[in-house]
Amino acid sequence: MAFPGGEPVTGPGFGQTSLFPPEPAPDPLLCWLWLANTLGAGSSHAGRVLDVFGGAQEAWENRGSDAFRKAVGSPAFARANLPDNTPAHYRAFARRCAARNIRILPYDDPDYPLAFSRIPDMPLVLYCTGDPLWLNEPGAVGMVGSRRPTEYGLQAAADLGSGLAQNGAIIVSGLADGLDSAGHRAAVKENCPTIGVLGVPIDRTYPASNRELRKKIEQKGCVISEYPPESGPVGPNGFLQRNRLIAALSSALVVVEAQEKSGTMSTVNHAERYGKPVFVVPGSIYSPNSAGTNALLREGRAKAVCKPGDLFGVLGLRGAAAPAAVRSAPDPMSETERRVLACIGPKAKGVEELGAASGLPTGLLLGTLMKLELAGRVTCLPGKRYILR
Repeated sequence: MAFPGGEPVTGPGFGQTSLFPPEPAPDPLLCWLWLANTLGAGSSHAGRVLDVFGGAQEAWENRGSDAFRKAVGSPAFARANLPDNTPAHYRAFARRCAARNIRILPYDDPDYPLAFSRIPDMPLVLYCTGDPLWLNEPGAVGMVGSRRPTEYGLQAAADLGSGLAQNGAIIVSGLADGLDSAGHRAAVKENCPTIGVLGVPIDRTYPASNRELRKKIEQKGCVISEYPPESGPVGPNGFLQRNRLIAALSSALVVVEAQEKSGTMSTVNHAERYGKPVFVVPGSIYSPNSAGTNALLREGRAKAVCKPGDLFGVLGLRGAAAPAAVRSAPDPMSETERRVLACIGPKAKGVEELGAASGLPTGLLLGTLMKLELAGRVTCLPGKRYILR
């Protein structure tokens, strides 16, 4: 620093470039809330922002840059730079969530689903009630279908859901009327974990008649939404956005009954986009409710499922799990385990490739891979190549 017309002044206290101390960095959680709100739910720019800046705090610090504008698009750029849109604006909101036992899961939270980090339109923030530890457990299977099912569909969902839950699968569905609820109820009946994915704000239940079912789900599993509490109605688009999360979270998708043109088919489209296998329950050729599922079979887009055992292989289940009633909540993953899992995708990778991607010493990497294999999170293929279960 130099006074006007003089030489630079040095010494204690003169190392900074301003007379004022630097502004303290905002709380990282508040930065994630700011960024998620700025982009909006289901934004196709989410992955691009993370690729460019790495995290929400870095995005906040560069919100006025051309790089930020290119990453988020002009509308979000304008929202990001509004005077009242700052991380500090969300401090009271975060406290209210905590007071209501609504867990906020930003992208860098240990309990954030790793499965979501692999899709380009991932939610940057999730809201959760219940136990989020189930979100990273292996064996998740999406079960969806008509909101006005036949007795055949309800029975199929009950039998498949019960058999899968008994053998260690985690039923993922949308907590909607009809077959979504049937899948959840099958898991609840077996005292097994199940995950509900909402298309409405986390502090609402749609339909309202499923409030008691939701409470039972939260006792053993969890309910998530990318829509924050205290927000206004989302509309039909919320359910279509929700469907991509069901597909992403599931290792496989089961469609019990669906008409040819239905919201269920959007979940199928997302599963195909993410490379997830699709299974359907074959139905009567005379039933409109089976027209969609039978078409998927006819077009070769799905395989038939007739009993729970048809899915054990793809879900990594052995068909001889411990009694469902004694299954307890999983232990949280270590940071090292999360780092290794994040490096493993749907394509098998060898130890050298994983070592280079994770930056871990070979001994620590091999020990971590062994733990992940024993926990059922990865499968070791011939040649010491690993793939996600």
